[in-house]
Amino acid sequence: MKIAHVTDLAIPHIGGVEYVVYKYSTMQMREGHESFVVTTRIPGTKKVENRNGIRYYRFSKIGMFLTPIILKKLKPDIVHTHSYLSSFSLSYLWRINKNMPILRHIHDVYLGKYEEYSGWESSSLYEHFEKFSILQEYTGYIVPSKYTKSRLVELGIPSKNIHIVPPGVELYKFGNSDGKFLRRKYGIPEDKKIIGFVGRLSTGKGPQDLIEAAKDIDAYIVLVGPNPDPKTSGIKGIENLLKKKVREYNMERRVIFAGKVKEDELPLFYDSFDIFCLPSISEGFGMSIAEALASGKPVVSYNISAIPEIVKDGYNGFLVKPKNIDELRDRLFALVQDEELYEKIKKNTRSSVEKYSWENSFRILMKVYSLYL
Repeated sequence: MKIAHVTDLAIPHIGGVEYVVYKYSTMQMREGHESFVVTTRIPGTKKVENRNGIRYYRFSKIGMFLTPIILKKLKPDIVHTHSYLSSFSLSYLWRINKNMPILRHIHDVYLGKYEEYSGWESSSLYEHFEKFSILQEYTGYIVPSKYTKSRLVELGIPSKNIHIVPPGVELYKFGNSDGKFLRRKYGIPEDKKIIGFVGRLSTGKGPQDLIEAAKDIDAYIVLVGPNPDPKTSGIKGIENLLKKKVREYNMERRVIFAGKVKEDELPLFYDSFDIFCLPSISEGFGMSIAEALASGKPVVSYNISAIPEIVKDGYNGFLVKPKNIDELRDRLFALVQDEELYEKIKKNTRSSVEKYSWENSFRILMKVYSLYL
């Protein structure tokens, strides 16, 4: 089978969608299929290049509207698109050539919350664009969760055309170290709990809420993730704002900005956390939450979007009302102070995400493909 993945960003840019495209395309190649990726060109990349056996065709953002031209030339058996930039041209291509199945993968829906998620005050234009883009007609749709499917149904897309394909977690990577990596790296005392965060340093992911909630908790905070570049991601970084808050609360000694870390080091960070906190206002699935649970770490997050599909309140973590800083503080404090409660929650973490393997995700995806070939 010849498979085209179309995405606005791809490796070496790091993000949830980028990793999903990387995993599916490489797994397809290993199964004997031919996969290629059509995406934008970012610094350090070439117009056409091979990465890990996958061919990447890179265009400018405006050039992504011309995606149908390369697809007509390369003639894939199926198109798996994750792209907003080429959504209109690909929908048009399908309407005039229904022999080429085009599946639209919606990883999350930001309508009504894009301003807070992105950090930009002027968001109405993007939300109009997003809604119009989502409602373009395709062969079928792929979503990562029941929540995301419900959002598409609300927008008028028929339920029968929407397929839930949760992404996977590299289960074998997590829980294998002694959990001391961060204590050695940063000199964190053995008797202090570590609250970890993994995600972009942006308002939508909520690191500012974690800082606020933890200012009076005797624990170390480790923030893992890049300060996003608006030129490539469209997301406004808040690293300077976070550092200002840290200084204001006299937390410099116990808040660590780890930045973007190497992929092979990331499991060592998860293994070193005692608690994981992601106060995000929107997660189409919640990859970092699933990875934290795979490492055996209790999770504290907001009770919003797809997060309750992974985190069960009082079982493998705690869910709190969105933007309720006091409740967020109470749950974090309870896990830091109450060892019996901590161990009770911790024992349920790993087993709660074992079903989210990449093998299961790949099997479900290929079954969806087969419906349209």
